[in-house]
Amino acid sequence: MINNYKMSDLGTIIAAIGGIVIVFLILGWIIASVPVYLAAKLFGSDASFLRAMGAVLLSGIVAVIIIIIFAFISAAYGIVLIILGLVVAFIAVLGVYKSMLNVGWGAAFGIIIVSIIIGFIFNLILSLFGIGIFHLLGSSQLQSFISPLFNLTNISQGFNLG
Repeated sequence: MINNYKMSDLGTIIAAIGGIVIVFLILGWIIASVPVYLAAKLFGSDASFLRAMGAVLLSGIVAVIIIIIFAFISAAYGIVLIILGLVVAFIAVLGVYKSMLNVGWGAAFGIIIVSIIIGFIFNLILSLFGIGIFHLLGSSQLQSFISPLFNLTNISQGFNLG
């Protein structure tokens, strides 16, 4: 049986996948902010959860921009600049945490380390209940959900543009 799709069907599929991606990005942002917030409270910060969310978002944006800049520069001048870019990005993330969470440099470093540990423990606990990231990486349910989304047999049979 040949499936003929209209362009409106393709637009609906793209919009649905885009919506799912946006929802997962927002959920990931919120989930990633929880360990940072808890670690900030552990180090005596008076920052709110929204400030922790802002710090996570801004630090991610700043780090990506710095790494991209150093990656382009390193293409011309050598690989040593990539390592320098990672160091500069880490210092920039420390600066973002320092300013947004109202802590010192040492506490900002501690927040990063403790939030990584808290995130790892959260994932470990959730994986015991079957909903953590460690479970999802090898999950046949996840693969059975994703594989139809990227099934190229339907696309290769053609679209009805009418």
